[in-house]
Amino acid sequence: MNKSASKGFTLVELLVVIAIIGVLVALLLPAVQAAREAARRTQCVNNLKQIGIGLHNYHDVLGTLPPGAIWFGASTNNRGSIYVHLLPFIEQQPLYNQFTFTQPPENESVGGVLLASTIIKTLICPSDDNNNLLNGRAIHNYAASIGPTGHISSPSCDCSNSWNTYQLAPYGSTTSFAGPFTRYSTTSRFADITDGLSSTIFFGEVRRGCSNHNSGGWAGSNNGCGLTSTLVPINYDSCNPNATNPCNRPCNWTTELAFKSRHPSGANFLMGDGSVHFLPQTIDHWTYNYLGCKNDGKPAQVPK
Repeated sequence: MNKSASKGFTLVELLVVIAIIGVLVALLLPAVQAAREAARRTQCVNNLKQIGIGLHNYHDVLGTLPPGAIWFGASTNNRGSIYVHLLPFIEQQPLYNQFTFTQPPENESVGGVLLASTIIKTLICPSDDNNNLLNGRAIHNYAASIGPTGHISSPSCDCSNSWNTYQLAPYGSTTSFAGPFTRYSTTSRFADITDGLSSTIFFGEVRRGCSNHNSGGWAGSNNGCGLTSTLVPINYDSCNPNATNPCNRPCNWTTELAFKSRHPSGANFLMGDGSVHFLPQTIDHWTYNYLGCKNDGKPAQVPK
């Protein structure tokens, strides 16, 4: 009798199938990762738009923009970053109501729980490699811009790579600062943005692991808001605390106080008119700084 022989895969056929599957995975994985990054970047853009709406509502009610921060050195009169004052305008009124401002807001607590430990999703870019909390305080991935205002270097982490040749305002002035915000409690009005709201950077992305200041949490009086500038190129690497060159460490007070993101090749920025644009890290550096300045008389155009 003829018997039907059972057929199976030969070793060669099995290897061919495995190779085909490997090729398909190699082709699909980058596409999946790109799709995920596109979704994260969209959320990041939406976060900045919500901040922009909050700024405009604040200005409509109070006739001025909030301060980038209210910071008076080591004084207990610190009154927090821009985010503390913006809370009622980004749907966080109950949280704002709990602050007493009898001590630095980043240290205020209710029932033993730091108010600054409250995670505000609007302030976090999902593309960043963060755990939402650092030293018990919730992080932020966006900072109010001081534009091309001069910086100084940390005495203990001196970065000789100075970008102050691009400065359009001096360091440390409470009245003369190039961008819309400063940490010295001084405020700006829309009328002060003479270069045009659509041509002036208000906020940009930051990475808490790349800046000691921006690692201070959203409530901190000295958390980089009103201090982060456009002087340093976008995505300059200041993320390695063990780097030989201090300019690549997050402690130097210069390259750390710059805009940077985990998005490939650039970062998202909120303009004064509420629009959000992705600026490439290859942007002409003078154009970048003119966009960072509110009143230099050179209203640069956002690159298309």
